[in-house]
Amino acid sequence: MRAPVFLLLFLGFCLSAWSQQQQSTRGQFWFSAGVTRPLKYNLEANLNTNMRLNDYGQLTTLYQEISLKYGKLSWFKPSIEYRIVTNYDERRNYENSHRLNFNADFRHKINQFKFGARLRYQMYIGGFVTTGGDLDPSFRIKPYVEWVRSKKSKITPKLSTEFFYNPVFGPYGKRFNRIRYGASLDFNLPGSNELSLTYYFGQKFDAKNNYHEHILSLEYTFEWKKVKKKKKNDDELEEDIEYPK
Repeated sequence: MRAPVFLLLFLGFCLSAWSQQQQSTRGQFWFSAGVTRPLKYNLEANLNTNMRLNDYGQLTTLYQEISLKYGKLSWFKPSIEYRIVTNYDERRNYENSHRLNFNADFRHKINQFKFGARLRYQMYIGGFVTTGGDLDPSFRIKPYVEWVRSKKSKITPKLSTEFFYNPVFGPYGKRFNRIRYGASLDFNLPGSNELSLTYYFGQKFDAKNNYHEHILSLEYTFEWKKVKKKKKNDDELEEDIEYPK
């Protein structure tokens, strides 16, 4: 029961902070589904599709992502992501773009808690037009903490805070202009299935379009594990040998 209480307390804090502000607000729903596959040399590949809707249920962003992560070190997980992004405006016109993310994920465990910080630099490939959204070029710093009660835990709560820095030249560039708080529950489902439910509360400031945001995210992941070949025992090997007559 601690995990739901943990999430409700965080939601209450975010709603209280939001009620004290006078900026405009927006809501979004994020849905993601993907598959991960371990490769040779401690690499892991990930392929997923992501869909983002506004608070009216209209599609605003659709992107496909493929990533590669190096997982040999327990304290450091570097990765690179490539995305094909399609953005839609209010008139349902759309524009495609390509983006790269470079990630450095640092981790440390103390008893039942896992502390981490993800550093990300995101950039467009080719020309781009800033939209004011979180898919624009930026530096991002995301400290987080997970509570892992035991290896058999089916639910893992997680808190995070992410800071956005706008590196683009311009009247609103070269400064931190966004912060986002997150509270997640990760569900370890039977088999190789995982589900993550996250609520985000964010604030955009020092920008042309300042606002508060409420985001509900649902993410599904299937881990495509390699099948290990069973080694034959001595009796089975002996039966396979053909002796000369």
